[in-house]
Amino acid sequence: MKSKIAFSAGLTAGVLATLSAALIAGQVTGLTQFTAGSPAKAAGVNGNFAAVKTAVDDNHARIATLETGFAKFGNNSSPSASGTGGECTIGEIRLFAGSVAGAVPAAGQLLQINQNQALFSLLGTKFGGNGQTTFALPNLSDVAPNGLTYAICIVGIFPSP
Repeated sequence: MKSKIAFSAGLTAGVLATLSAALIAGQVTGLTQFTAGSPAKAAGVNGNFAAVKTAVDDNHARIATLETGFAKFGNNSSPSASGTGGECTIGEIRLFAGSVAGAVPAAGQLLQINQNQALFSLLGTKFGGNGQTTFALPNLSDVAPNGLTYAICIVGIFPSP
């Protein structure tokens, strides 16, 4: 059994190495071909290393361009401030872009129960707080798209059952 496992692992590694080499070779251009049994010249070897480095650098640049183009989450969130805006339902979470969110940014902060009794009756201590004097809002800043803020309505219509 031991030899079967070693053979299988060796075969898998060999297949992966061959497949990887074939894929990489397809991306690299200008390689010097070497003949078995003939000495390799330093210039040819160095040229191959340079060609592989160029291909790797090109792939790195392509990946960096793609990463820049994709929306990233949580790097630049919560630019909005607390404020009052349009009518909302207490506890409703909205995504805002702008300087005033119309609610309170959902950034995990503690609120006083005596100043936010309606919201506390809905959230309780699910997101933190001591339940006697404070409770916490959910922290959604890490999942907000860059430049936007999730905010939770603290003044508005109380939801009906």
